[in-house]
Amino acid sequence: MPPLYIIPFATYLLAALLLTRYFMLDNITKRHRAVTNLSLLIACISHAYILKDYWQGDGIFFGLVTSACFISWVVATLLFLTSLTKPVHVIGILVYPLTAISVILLLLFPDTNSKLVSISIASHVFLSVGAYALLAIAVAQSILLKIQERLLHDHNINNLINKLPPLQTMEDFFFQTLKMGCILLTLSLASGFIFVDEFFEQNLSYKTFLSVIAWIVFVGIVVGHRMFGWRGKNAILATQIAFSVLVLAYFGTKLVLERLIT
Repeated sequence: MPPLYIIPFATYLLAALLLTRYFMLDNITKRHRAVTNLSLLIACISHAYILKDYWQGDGIFFGLVTSACFISWVVATLLFLTSLTKPVHVIGILVYPLTAISVILLLLFPDTNSKLVSISIASHVFLSVGAYALLAIAVAQSILLKIQERLLHDHNINNLINKLPPLQTMEDFFFQTLKMGCILLTLSLASGFIFVDEFFEQNLSYKTFLSVIAWIVFVGIVVGHRMFGWRGKNAILATQIAFSVLVLAYFGTKLVLERLIT
């Protein structure tokens, strides 16, 4: 029913608006943060309620739009829970509007030929979703890092800069998230080779090839940062490119197989 979709859509946008207001204005109280958290709690729960219909007794319907909506829910929920203990809620300004859009896309363009993913490969699916979620948060963090670095370089000290954590803290969290996402992506690729049968018959070679390329870049960034101190613009750009390749690998393949080839 449309009202069930309107609730998470509206509350995600409300949370993003409140966060934007918090980082742009001075006169914000603790009540503002409480309302933001309440909005996100309602959004995440109602979003999960919508997705429950795609769970069946013998598997999960995981089409193009359903996948995007499910991954966006994991990203939003993980970010919300993390923001309760770490100063990362600023990322919500980017993440929550995109999550709201994914909900509306599920309403307007539901998957009509979704593939039922069996429970036997559920571990591969959830590892993949977890990897996408963590890497998406890392990319959002990289965008904010780039903005923060530019504002500091231009000596543009505004409310946003004053309320953001120190640049070193932001960068540390970025690399921590990237490392965890890289570990899950490694496990996801390994489980895919183990559990997915009829590899070439399912037209998965293109998806896997691009995923491996993205994985190599992510691993290179993490190892390079640890061993050689790689950081800054090059690491940020490489992360964004690798994530774009990963998105193309998964959603590009699904778009072709489920929407263009019928």
